Amino acid sequence: MITDLPERSFKELRFDLVCGLSPKSLKYIMGERPKQPYYSLLIDLLEATESFSMVVRNDSTDVLRISLISMEVYEIYLFALGLPTDFPTNRILVLGEEREKLVPNDKLVKTPCYCYELSVPAKTEREEYRQRILNDMNKHFQLDVRVEKLAVVQGSRPVLTNDGESVELIWEEQLMMIIKSNKVNPS
Repeated sequence: MITDLPERSFKELRFDLVCGLSPKSLKYIMGERPKQPYYSLLIDLLEATESFSMVVRNDSTDVLRISLISMEVYEIYLFALGLPTDFPTNRILVLGEEREKLVPNDKLVKTPCYCYELSVPAKTEREEYRQRILNDMNKHFQLDVRVEKLAVVQGSRPVLTNDGESVELIWEEQLMMIIKSNKVNPS
């Protein structure tokens, strides 16, 4: 259980730090890393670049560092939930929030991008650090995100009955990511 980690911090990346950097560079967050060995850091990028993830384990310094660079909110959640990067966005259900803020409606319109980095003890299990990422993201964005198998209508077909013709729905279970807002609406 990871209880000795400090609270995650949220920083906006200054444009002067981004200029001239290689898109595949970790320099985005290197300048913002705290001095302590274990931390989590979320940076709001002003300009998106090519995204990538990296998990580095260093047993000599007892550090496991998970870096998620230039990713949209839903992509960080995919990583935290152990879902593939090509998970269909039409199987992401957004409740109580504008979908366009969290999930792009097409690849031409991008949602805001972030860099997230988590540093934990080297022996931390995958499930533990993924849960920490999920907790950090949920806390910052005031969301509750989970994966569920839901029965959805896949189609229909006409059926002849004694009363005439009716329609039979064809149901199928699908893995869905459900994003629910925890924000309290002011009354």
